[in-house]
Amino acid sequence: MSTTTSQSKPTLPPPQTFDILPTLHELLARIDHAPNLTSLDLSPPDSGSTDLGSLYADLPPLEPKELPIEVLQIKAKIRRALKELEKLPDMERSVEEQEEEIRELEERGRRQMEVERRLGSWGGRGVGGMG
Repeated sequence: MSTTTSQSKPTLPPPQTFDILPTLHELLARIDHAPNLTSLDLSPPDSGSTDLGSLYADLPPLEPKELPIEVLQIKAKIRRALKELEKLPDMERSVEEQEEEIRELEERGRRQMEVERRLGSWGGRGVGGMG
């Protein structure tokens, strides 16, 4: 078995590092800032959810010349997140290698449970006439 587990847990990056979707959604909302009245009229209101477009209603529309700058900021955030991922252990391992390790660990767990079951039944009978 070829595991590369370390004694100490690696420090994980903060969750905000990977929180890219809200920024991307905001950018898209600013591009298509004008409300689409036909789609609003045709779809019935969903009482269980909030209209996400209303969350961005106060944002100024994005001018076409500003788009490349905004996109570059998002791309930079994605690059930073990828660099953080590369720092984590075992990122170079393939899915197949990880699945093989999982199978080995599951088998090891089954063997340990079998040993525990046998020890439990052996202990329940009483050893040396003491039980």
